[in-house]
Amino acid sequence: MFSHVGMICFTACYLAAFLLECSRCFFRSGVRGAVMFGFAAAGWIAHTAYLYHQIVFQDGHLFNSVQGWMIAVAWALVILYLYLTVYFPKTPFGLFLLPLVLIAIGVGKHFAAAAAFPPDSVGQIWRMVHVASFLLVTVTIFLGFVTGLMYLLQAANLKRRRPKIGRLKLPPLEWLQTANSRLTGFLIVLLAVGILTGFAINRLNLQNQNVSVSPLDPMVIVTIGMFVFLLLFTVTLKKWRPVHEGKRLALVTLLCFAAMIIMLALALFSSSAHWYQKNKTQNPIEIYFRQD
Repeated sequence: MFSHVGMICFTACYLAAFLLECSRCFFRSGVRGAVMFGFAAAGWIAHTAYLYHQIVFQDGHLFNSVQGWMIAVAWALVILYLYLTVYFPKTPFGLFLLPLVLIAIGVGKHFAAAAAFPPDSVGQIWRMVHVASFLLVTVTIFLGFVTGLMYLLQAANLKRRRPKIGRLKLPPLEWLQTANSRLTGFLIVLLAVGILTGFAINRLNLQNQNVSVSPLDPMVIVTIGMFVFLLLFTVTLKKWRPVHEGKRLALVTLLCFAAMIIMLALALFSSSAHWYQKNKTQNPIEIYFRQD
């Protein structure tokens, strides 16, 4: 009961903050920023209480399912929104970030399975690092999508000699290009950590005859493909410095977002070994405890 009410509470707060962000397009207000921040902060507090309740009283682990993963991603995105709102109060980051927050919550609630990931009897530290790195990968890609989309919109506006979209003022192209470049570099590091720890976990599982992931698993292929593409792109960009570097960086952030959507679709609808499917005859958790 608490979980259901809590989710409704923080979702309603984020929706109210998003509607206030949308009102920027129509009129100016001196108090809107404070009210908007208040709704988002109240939602984040309720969101944190919800996650705490799930960890302590329900499953015992935040990342034990695709559902918990999506709710945690939304929580991290709200932290970014609150930070950007404080330091860039005139920039409508909420118009781009809050829809992603609401979509993540909706997907986690209505589409993602609550069934647990396959457990490990060994390599718990490896798994913690692996999960944390890919949580940061997801958040970084979502933020990169926002800054990349802003760059393309701002470039189009300046080309038409319109520095604003209606009443909305976007960040300068230089700032957005720098943000995209740093996010791309950060993403490469996180992907490398996630891939290496994933291989370490798989090797330990194979040695102990636990559930393992095939190298041909769809999510493994997409992840390694994204890492190789970003690495080659970054090396090429540093060496040749093309004229439209900012635009290419922005397009790459959008491509990474598309790859992440593919990975989430695989998590929801495919038979990847990264999670337990409901249609399997035996729950890996039950098998694990029976062996002990």
